[in-house]
Amino acid sequence: MSAPIPMSIVYAGLVGLGLALVVATAQQKWKPKVFFLLALRLAIGWQFLFEGLNKIHSHYVGPSETNKPFTSEPYFKEAPGPLAPYMRAMNGDAAKAITEGLTGKASVSASEFARLPEAEQAALCPESIAKKLDAMLAAATSAQREAAEAALAQLAANHDKAIQAIAATEKKETETAKDAAGKATAKQKADSARTAAEQARDKAKAEEERRRDGPDAFATAAIQTMKAEYARWAYGVDRRDIKLARISGETAFTGPQRLQFLALLRKAKDDAEERHRLGLGNGYGIDVKKTQAVRSEYWSAEADLAKEIDTFVGELRTRLNGGKALEVPTEVTPLQRNDQLTRWFLAIVGACILFGLFTRISCILAAGFLFLTYLTHPPFPWFPLPPGTEGNPLFINKNAIEFLALLALACMPTGKWLGLDAMIAYLFRGKPKEAGEATKA
Repeated sequence: MSAPIPMSIVYAGLVGLGLALVVATAQQKWKPKVFFLLALRLAIGWQFLFEGLNKIHSHYVGPSETNKPFTSEPYFKEAPGPLAPYMRAMNGDAAKAITEGLTGKASVSASEFARLPEAEQAALCPESIAKKLDAMLAAATSAQREAAEAALAQLAANHDKAIQAIAATEKKETETAKDAAGKATAKQKADSARTAAEQARDKAKAEEERRRDGPDAFATAAIQTMKAEYARWAYGVDRRDIKLARISGETAFTGPQRLQFLALLRKAKDDAEERHRLGLGNGYGIDVKKTQAVRSEYWSAEADLAKEIDTFVGELRTRLNGGKALEVPTEVTPLQRNDQLTRWFLAIVGACILFGLFTRISCILAAGFLFLTYLTHPPFPWFPLPPGTEGNPLFINKNAIEFLALLALACMPTGKWLGLDAMIAYLFRGKPKEAGEATKA
């Protein structure tokens, strides 16, 4: 990926860093230790800074044919390390969603379930799905109550206007009447109009009060039907079209069949990992790729099934909403927050290491980041290597080496040899002694 800033500035920065490295080494009496430690710090800072800038740049450009915004989901999805389950859980626990979405309330065969009336099928809908659909009923009832209250207020206003209009008509007809009989007729006509208006108001008021105080009968019946529809898929009666790996085209599967397919992939994954664990090192490249492919296929199938459950519920909600897609509030997931933190952490810490600002603290923070990354995807011989890994690392990989290098840099005052730390030390403590003492070491 190209740099997110003009390459002319990048080249100028490289030249400037090279000159600064030479000058700083000269000031420290051309100590080789100073030169190579500073070069190591500048290289690591440069790498962190531009890694973070590229991730930030990809996020702001957005998805396109030539750009894919950074996300750590694929990396965490296939990670086997001790921290991997916690990182995957940040994007939602797919296994938990599948268990809750496809575990019925009773052990009923598909043929027995198909013979049950709709009300009983709805009652056996998985609890988590029933709660989501019931939330729609609560929303529909709340909307019905608000509409009824507004209608009652409007009904009272309309009645007052009608009574005023009747009174105005009565007054006009009374004034134009030529005798007492005409006035009596005007009054009788007005009284009849008032009685009719009050009867119409009372009837409409009773209807709106019923709507205000009672649940939406239509929504209640519709949600019962939708619960039964979902339950028929979950219990193996109905099928839904889905595109699955290893199967060409779309195939119709019931919920239990999807679980069986996932169980087969899980067994294949476990078998491949067990074969890999029993060997020393990572074996031949084809073995490593096969294990990676099987694991990736399983995690993808699990995520797809969890997504299918959400899609099905979304379709039912849209149908209840009259065919209009519901406006679901966009919530930032823990994984997205983690990705945002990672982007800015890399850029800021990289800049601090590169320019020598709070150098020791920045090196320790960067080392901590690499340690967490190592625990997520460790190069243990019983684990498959992460995608794109170069060589055949065994226990020690590039993250471990850079982790140790950063800790070594944290033990040395490189920020006072070259960096903003020297300026801060000069401003607040006078001429730094540590830099001079380092040359004697």
